[in-house]
Formats: sequence, C-alpha cells, structure tokens
Amino acid sequence: QVQGDKMIPTDLFEFAYVPDWYGQLDELTEIILPESWRFKKPTSETKNFDTPILERYINSIFRKQSIDHNTAPDTLSAQGFFHIENERACFHTGLYTQRYKAVYACFERNKKQNSTLKWYFSGFCDEVSPNLKHIHPLPNKPYFPAMKNGVNFIPEWPIRVNVDHILGDEENLERIPSKIRKAKNLPLLLETAVELARRKSVVEPSIIVPQGYQNRLQYLLPVCLTNMIKPDLAMTLSVMDGYYLGNTCLTLEMAYLNARMIARPTAGWLTDLVK
Repeated sequence: QVQGDKMIPTDLFEFAYVPDWYGQLDELTEIILPESWRFKKPTSETKNFDTPILERYINSIFRKQSIDHNTAPDTLSAQGFFHIENERACFHTGLYTQRYKAVYACFERNKKQNSTLKWYFSGFCDEVSPNLKHIHPLPNKPYFPAMKNGVNFIPEWPIRVNVDHILGDEENLERIPSKIRKAKNLPLLLETAVELARRKSVVEPSIIVPQGYQNRLQYLLPVCLTNMIKPDLAMTLSVMDGYYLGNTCLTLEMAYLNARMIARPTAGWLTDLVK
C-alpha cells in the first residue's frame, strides 16, 4: 500500500492551489466533446452558474482517483490512478477532446510563497501537451471494477424495496413529492411504482442507468409516483445475489450527477434535466 507521505488528500483544494477555478472549467468545455454542464431548471442556486455539473464531476473524479491511488497495493499500480512524481502530477479526467484524445488534469510543484499547498493546478490538457511529455505511462481512465466485467442490469430480477428505511430517513423522505409525503398508503405506492418501473425496464432496458457509488456499480431506476409518465425521483439499486436492493431515493439532479461519473447520460428521463 502507498506510504503515508505519498498519500494524496481526497479534496482537490486540499491537494493543490487552483487559480481561477471557474475560468479553468470554462476552458475545459472548449476542448472537450460538447455537452451540457448545467441543469435547465436547477432546484438550488450554485455559485457556478455555467458549469456546476462539470465542477461536481471533476471534484468527484479527483476524489475517486486519489482514493484509488492511496489504497493501491503498490506504487506502480498507484501511479496508474494518479501519477505523482518529482515536479509533476496528473490524472485522467475521463473526458475526451473533440478528436477523442484523453484529457488530463495537470499539476506542478507549488512555488508560491503565500501558500502551504505542495501542488499548483496548471490546467487541463491532452496527451500531446508539453506538460505531459516526461510522463510515461500516463494514468489510466477512471473505472469502476464491476463495469470491467460488463455487468448488465437483469430486469427479471426482483427488487426488494427497503420501504421502512427510506420513509424513516429524513433525507430520503424529503425527496418524495410533498403532496404525497403524508399519504397513508405511501409504502404501497412506493413499492408499486418501483415494480411498475421494473416491468417497464423489461420492455425499455435503456431507462436503467448505471452509477458509481463507493467504487461499486449500482443502478438508477426512474420512479413515477405522482404521474405515470414523468419520474419524480430515482431509486438506487444495489446488486445482490439474484435480486436488487432499493435502499435510497435520489432527486433526479442527484441521479444525473451520480450517473455522469460513469458516462454521459443518454436516458431521456435524465437528459431532459439539462440544456
């Protein structure tokens, strides 16, 4: 395992001094494949108006790659997640340029006198950048182990919904539409809506979206509670032995952000959220 002095903080801003963060994100959107990085009608205001989804994505990928680096069995495999050596550091963002070249986040040793941080964020660049010319091999693309095995959702598997946990948890309960939150038949409504969504996934497998959670693969199921067509929330499904366990409800925005960790969402119920 990586030695204590080689451990990377799991927060980007504890690892490096980052100048003009929003400007850096805007520049990143110029070089990567076109994609919408904000919600059409965000449920809460963010300081970053233009690229809040991208900001969350980069922070999450940094966290994932640093954790994978810190828990790697040896230095060589650790460098595959996050290259950190001498004067340079970098990691693969999982994003690609318009010519399908991988984009890396690059760092150099921080020479600023007024900062205690060891590293300085020097920008996003592709593999032909001078910033990367002395780094070989370059770090690998972020991945979730289960994705490698090609785990696919099996719609015929039953879904066990942990209704008591969901409705007994304040955060989960708040994600349920307010007009039905106090309904006496809410447990039944929730279970029925999940079963309906499972049946729909037999016919339309594309409604199921993978998400990465703590380095495990889960699935997101759109759940319609107040309207038969438009989902109100998403249920996360953990893969068990022959069935799925539904333990958590997410808002649609949360579902989009989690799904984006793995790939750009293509399911209509998520793409409808962005512009």
